Amino acid sequence: MRGVWLVLSCWLATQAIAGPRVVSLAPHTTELVIAAGGADLLVGAVPADKPLPDRVMPLHSYGGIDRERLLALRPDLIVTWTSGTRPADLAWLRSLDVRLYASEPAGLDDIARDIRALGRLLGTHETAEAAAARFLAAVDTPCATLSPREVYIEIWPQPPLSLGGRHWLNDVLRHLALHNTFAEVTRAVFTPDPESLLLRAHLPRLVLRDIPPAPDRFGNALLARPGPRLAEALPALCRQRLSAE
Repeated sequence: MRGVWLVLSCWLATQAIAGPRVVSLAPHTTELVIAAGGADLLVGAVPADKPLPDRVMPLHSYGGIDRERLLALRPDLIVTWTSGTRPADLAWLRSLDVRLYASEPAGLDDIARDIRALGRLLGTHETAEAAAARFLAAVDTPCATLSPREVYIEIWPQPPLSLGGRHWLNDVLRHLALHNTFAEVTRAVFTPDPESLLLRAHLPRLVLRDIPPAPDRFGNALLARPGPRLAEALPALCRQRLSAE
């Protein structure tokens, strides 16, 4: 009986909501909703790169959720980022009598799955299926066939901040035949020690911001979010890498 209930719960979680009022609480989840065909359903959102329509209430993603403002929007569906939401806020969201979709991509396939799942919830299944397929085709770059190349990932130069093996960006690197030099670190984000950095000073750097292309550096600001715009970032990075080969 418990197995039947679990199956039923999973089925209910993906059933479309009639004319939902949607709130997005992270930049990448805003992009996911739009990619899935839900731009006209947004009533409040944390902006991504493009300005929101005037009818959409802009929200912020720092300092915690403005609970009063969120409730005033009367959402039917809230889309949030699990690791980007404070635990207390996440517990509060789960206590509401509102459908909650929590995105936590571990790789590129998960981003496509998020788009498809949101399409089912929003009643935009065909749009979302097409968007997911386009996304997966775009991130399948010719660089994946190159010989693997080790890189140092630079989130911030001073104080140094890098990525370990438990981060979704490692899957992006695999699609570019790049390997995170700190992949053995069992953390998502960490501060490397000076000795470790000195030993890796000769490696090319992948930086999470736009930079002029150079043989020893790759960069794209779109790498900072696990969302649909990685479909733009990966081909651009592949071109940078091919030009440096």
